Amino acid sequence: MKKEDTAADAATETPPVPAHVKLGVTPEWDRVRVIDAETNKQISYVLEADSGKGFVRRFAVEHGNFVREGSNFKIIEEDRKVRLEWIGDAA
Repeated sequence: MKKEDTAADAATETPPVPAHVKLGVTPEWDRVRVIDAETNKQISYVLEADSGKGFVRRFAVEHGNFVREGSNFKIIEEDRKVRLEWIGDAA
């Protein structure tokens, strides 16, 4: 016998990971992890990432400290192949 989907089952399904995320704009930003597609290492301090375009904007950090440019924190923009994942998904 085939199990039929119920409204409760649909509510617990994980939505697809967005291809573009941006701090302050993307719902559930705190549940998204940005991974370097070539090294499989997590990229930290991300402000924006796009897996389709291969683009990341992130804060510059050296020796565990944010880097300043004048009165602002330095932001690095780089073309980089990335993968976006929900935190908590099995890798």
